[in-house]
Amino acid sequence: MEVYREILPESYLLILADDVLPSTDYKDDALDRALSRAARSGKSSVWVDCSHLHHLPSDAAELLTYYYHKLTKHGMSLILCHLSAETQQELLALAPTLSVPIVRTLLDAEKYCQHHHHSNVRRKHSDAA
Repeated sequence: MEVYREILPESYLLILADDVLPSTDYKDDALDRALSRAARSGKSSVWVDCSHLHHLPSDAAELLTYYYHKLTKHGMSLILCHLSAETQQELLALAPTLSVPIVRTLLDAEKYCQHHHHSNVRRKHSDAA
C-alpha cells in the first residue's frame, strides 16, 4: 500500500492507494509509520482517504483499530473517507468491532470534526458548571 501525507490547517490527511509496484518490506509498514507520525502531529484529527484504495491489506484493519483507540484516548479523531463498498466490507469483515467514523467525502470529515469539537466544548463547559 502506498501512503501519501498532506498536512492541513486542522487535520492530518493520509491518502491510501494500492501498490504501484510489488510490495517491499519498507512499504509494508508505511501505514503504521504514517499513522504514528499523524498521532504525533498535534492536529485534532486524522483523515484517511481511501479513494485510491481498491483492496484493504489484512494488517490495515488492525492498525486502524489500534490507532483509532490510541487517538481517541488523546482527544483526537480518526475518520475514514471515500471507502468503496468493497473496501468497507473488507474492513468490517477484518475488524467487525471497529467503530471508526466513515464518511463519504473530505468535506463530510470536516463537518464531522467541527460537530465533534463543538460537542466536546459544550461537554467541558457543562462539566465545569
